[in-house]
Amino acid sequence: MQKHERSCFEAELFPLSDPCAALRRATRAVTHLYDLVLSPTGLKATQFVLLQAIYQRGEVAQWRLAAEYGLGDDTLSRRLAVLRKTGLIACRVGQERPGERLYRLTEAGVSKYHASLPAWQRAQERLHLVMGAEQWASLLKMAENLVAAARLAETVRFANKTPQKALATAAGQTAMAGGNAVLSSRG
Repeated sequence: MQKHERSCFEAELFPLSDPCAALRRATRAVTHLYDLVLSPTGLKATQFVLLQAIYQRGEVAQWRLAAEYGLGDDTLSRRLAVLRKTGLIACRVGQERPGERLYRLTEAGVSKYHASLPAWQRAQERLHLVMGAEQWASLLKMAENLVAAARLAETVRFANKTPQKALATAAGQTAMAGGNAVLSSRG
């Protein structure tokens, strides 16, 4: 390697003032870490997250997974299809809602989840160790706040307002909610 070349680990990060770009960069870096640590299991981070979500619920509707994880129907359908083809999850049509698809882990899926969990935990421990407990807790809280704020910002009532008017309305809603910093994503 020549002197002027640096690896991606040695390069200084260019400061980004755009939260969308900054979050996408952070998400890619974190996902890369988890993918790297999970690689011996044969799972990607995106697959493990779905296995974990289904494992924790026993059985879950596709629409609920999409809502909770902020995934589009097409993206989620593709990810679930891969897990079905590998025999890790099974699907049935629900009785309460016409066409509702309910997913559960197969025995192979439960085994794969349990076998992959230590690797997932190692990735979390690595990141937690580097960040420290205070930054870790702050990150998780900030992520919740960002989701709530983005959902509120995309609601129809803000669609045609200037940012200042939207902010004033949001601040009024926050004040009415007792000053809580977490904005409600409900109308």
